[in-house]
Amino acid sequence: MAQEYKIKGLSALDLKSGEKREVEVEGIENGKALLAKVGNTTHAMSSNCTHYGAPLKLGVLTPEGRLTCAWHGACFNVGTGDIENAPALDPLAKFEVYEKSGAVYIKGEEATIKASRRSPNVKCKAQGQEKIVVVGG
Repeated sequence: MAQEYKIKGLSALDLKSGEKREVEVEGIENGKALLAKVGNTTHAMSSNCTHYGAPLKLGVLTPEGRLTCAWHGACFNVGTGDIENAPALDPLAKFEVYEKSGAVYIKGEEATIKASRRSPNVKCKAQGQEKIVVVGG
């Protein structure tokens, strides 16, 4: 179940449009999130690329909300966390972000914050008795 976590050293959501900031999450060892502002909306998401773990604070954020990883070019939508271009493997986790009592908080699950990714919501089930062999690699 999602819990509320305070962002260390941040008292307001004061980012400018197009700005990104990696922040520490209090109460979670090595817990980090990335804040990114697109237009008038501040988004909170995983801080690392799901392809190879690159810090997304080094990436490029477009005015449309597309975040491109600086290492290998994986692209994500900051509004949804969804993958827009390979080689990312999993989407970014997204967190609710808000100000309260002179501090900034995110809401999420500890394991998801630590993992810095969201597991895809995909189910695959065989429909028949047929079998296939995949050759190559």
